[in-house]
Amino acid sequence: MKLTIEALIREAKLFCNDENYEKHPQLTGITDGKAIGTYIEQEFKDVLSKKYTFNHGSSANGIDFPDEDINTDIKVTSNRKPQNSCPFRDIRQKVYGLGYNILLFVYMNSDDYTDLKFESCKFIHASKTGDYNLTKNLIKMVENNWDADRITSYLEECKLPGEHSTLNKLAHEIIENPPQQGYLTISNALQWRLKYNHTDEVKNKSTGKSKKEYGDYQTPIDFADKVVEYAKNQLNLNPDVVIEPTCGVGNFINAIRKYYPDVPVKAIDINWEYLKEIRQTDNVELYNENIFEFDFEKVKDEKYSNYLIIGNPPWVTNTRLSKYESDNIPQKSNYKHLEYFHAITGQSNFDISEHIILSIVDEFKKLNATVIFLCKYTVGCKIFKHIADKRIKISKIKIIKFNSRKVFKADTSGCILIMEFNENGKSISTCDVTNIDNPHDNHVMGFVNDKLYFNMDNIVDIDGVCPFEWRQGIKHDCAKIMEVKRVGDKYENKKKDLVYLEDDPLYPLLKSSSLKKPIVTTSDLRVILTQHRLKEDTSPIKDKYPHTWNYLNENRESFENRKSNIYNNCPDFSIFGIGDYTFGKYKVAISGFYKRGLFSLVYNNDKSMMLDDTCYYISFDDYDSAYITMLILNSKLVQDFLKGIVVTDSKRPYTKKVLKRIDIIKTLEKISIDDLIDTEKKLKLERYITYAKLEKYNSLYK
Repeated sequence: MKLTIEALIREAKLFCNDENYEKHPQLTGITDGKAIGTYIEQEFKDVLSKKYTFNHGSSANGIDFPDEDINTDIKVTSNRKPQNSCPFRDIRQKVYGLGYNILLFVYMNSDDYTDLKFESCKFIHASKTGDYNLTKNLIKMVENNWDADRITSYLEECKLPGEHSTLNKLAHEIIENPPQQGYLTISNALQWRLKYNHTDEVKNKSTGKSKKEYGDYQTPIDFADKVVEYAKNQLNLNPDVVIEPTCGVGNFINAIRKYYPDVPVKAIDINWEYLKEIRQTDNVELYNENIFEFDFEKVKDEKYSNYLIIGNPPWVTNTRLSKYESDNIPQKSNYKHLEYFHAITGQSNFDISEHIILSIVDEFKKLNATVIFLCKYTVGCKIFKHIADKRIKISKIKIIKFNSRKVFKADTSGCILIMEFNENGKSISTCDVTNIDNPHDNHVMGFVNDKLYFNMDNIVDIDGVCPFEWRQGIKHDCAKIMEVKRVGDKYENKKKDLVYLEDDPLYPLLKSSSLKKPIVTTSDLRVILTQHRLKEDTSPIKDKYPHTWNYLNENRESFENRKSNIYNNCPDFSIFGIGDYTFGKYKVAISGFYKRGLFSLVYNNDKSMMLDDTCYYISFDDYDSAYITMLILNSKLVQDFLKGIVVTDSKRPYTKKVLKRIDIIKTLEKISIDDLIDTEKKLKLERYITYAKLEKYNSLYK
């Protein structure tokens, strides 16, 4: 049988799966990446040779499968150093690709390669082998009608090797024939160094859908093995049936086969391309269906007395998947019963995995079932809170944290969420939290007086209601237009446009990244305030500030493309997070994004300092009140309290809901002048606090 590209891709995936369960004594003592790559290439070709006929390429003729209809080279790389090299031909390769496809094997870095494990196998079409950043920028330039001279200048700035005339000729070609988005990173050296950081964005050849569209973090085979082994040997589970929602490429199925070889498996996934690659046996049933519409009665049976539901649902929010017009999301509903304003300003955004796990809990909570899911740590916390709030009877719940950057390259903390349901179930108020890599990292999450503490080792009795109103910063969703910097007598926006604007509607702006010091008084960034109160008419700008009005009108399309429903039926160029409180001279602010809970005193002597909507703040009219509040919030007492109620692993650890729990009145009863002096020293501030100032503060707010 003649080898085809489709067969090559299919066999590569099967090869990785089979090799993950094999020992490789030939690699004993070998750590050289080139030697490992040569071994993998030869092993794969040997497997193919038993089934197919094909032209065997070699290093001499350049690529491994030179047949015109295959035209593919094998690349092998470690997941720790995802790079490789290929012969240099000309600079057009960075723009239009290498001229051949790449079949990429990514293996996991290890001290012992006799137990070789593959992280993934990816096929990169020849048209997608250009440089990621270069092609991305060139595509935008062509869309924005850049001429050949400007593109030539850009190519020279990128230090592409070549004379001006050569680059200019290439620029004309780029305009006539724009490149496709590349997914490699290619240097300008005489040997291309191919870095594969962006290959997860390569779309599935048959479906046209990218991993992003499915919220796709496939479980590495060794980690799936580790989780199932834990279920077998530590939890002593002996299920009659295993169900895996969103099974993906089947790595959990392979691990289940290893530890539960005779137990039937029911696996569901929306992506048929994944299911086709799973080797079916008599005890595996595959369902190519949308998990949000799946009827679980299909996989329930009276003959089953013990269910194991295991898997790794999508690690992404519904809003993010919606951006990709994905079909892998549930029907929209305000399932948390939020008020209208909160729902349309983002609080209705939820993790897809949270929705799936809660659906599974609802389906199996009255059966003898163990549910084991990989998810974000924040999702695990929300599931525990839901079960406790709803008084769902459960016999065990446990969260085991793991390093998701190491396992998935994901910038969020992950966990294994374990729940057991049976006749011994009861309402719960606590949950044990441990760490798979550090047995000493353990604590208890739970409720005290109906208030949730993510770490009950840090309970500080200042929980209550903050007497000050916490506000969120300016929301405009149009940073490229609304945020500018002064350049001479003009202002430059984030699109690098230079424009004339009146100074009056411009205010200094701080973003989360600016709040790294306890006192902040300056900012180079400015924001256009089109309103001073919510839904104020913006048409007077036309007469008062004609330059600003013309600028806004020229960029009207950007405002009209804002996705949030909050701007519906509002005046042109509307903003939110605006009111009298916005113009308080002194503010105590915190970034919502950073793990460190640093509160900053911010002000500007010329105009009120604005904050963007990633920040939260309290407004004050006098310096001393703001300064003392900043010290109180940075004190050890309050910081210890926050450690108990804040999930620092979440995308936005500090929210208005969290900050409102800091009861300043209770704090004043427990804090002394010496504590505030110590806080000044810790923040490296000059001594300013005095007993008299603290007494005055107490008289005003206590």
